[in-house]
Amino acid sequence: MSIVSLVFATGYSRTTIGTVQLDALLVETVELTSRATSYAVEDGPPVTDHITQESEVLQLSGVISAAEVTLFEVAGRSKMVAAKDALRKIHQDQLPITVLTGLDLYADMAMESCKLSRGNNSGNAFEVTCALKKIRRVVLRTAEIPPAKVAPRAKGKAGQTKANGGKVDASSGTEQRTSDGARWLDKLLGILR
Repeated sequence: MSIVSLVFATGYSRTTIGTVQLDALLVETVELTSRATSYAVEDGPPVTDHITQESEVLQLSGVISAAEVTLFEVAGRSKMVAAKDALRKIHQDQLPITVLTGLDLYADMAMESCKLSRGNNSGNAFEVTCALKKIRRVVLRTAEIPPAKVAPRAKGKAGQTKANGGKVDASSGTEQRTSDGARWLDKLLGILR
């Protein structure tokens, strides 16, 4: 990294977790897991539903310090306090965030855990350890059933979207249940007498 890009913060990307910028990224771990079925699989063409792909998991460990790397920005302890508040807000809001590292851009990540630690040997800095999981988005698909595949007794019985379903008289159902209950009770008492 040249001194010009160090001074003016150009030419490289610093790791960000949502809006929080890390001064140093210590560890970036990406976990790609799948779950294979424990049941027998038939021979033949590849069957992909026997292997279930799970969400990508990203674990980051980095440092946020009171010192600023660029020459023309002033920060100090307020930078650490603001970073801690921003991480708390990400956790509290429970919204997907974007994480940028030097190698990749991770969109739609959910923060599962965030550990902030500071000790007597860390000086004016604290270590951030985050575990994030990729949110897998799905799209609803609809399909038309071919008329030849519809059972004859089901034809013409499908509902319509946003159509008036008519009025229902709720009192008649309640009265019917009450009279049925009274008849049942009379029969029961008649047997016991």
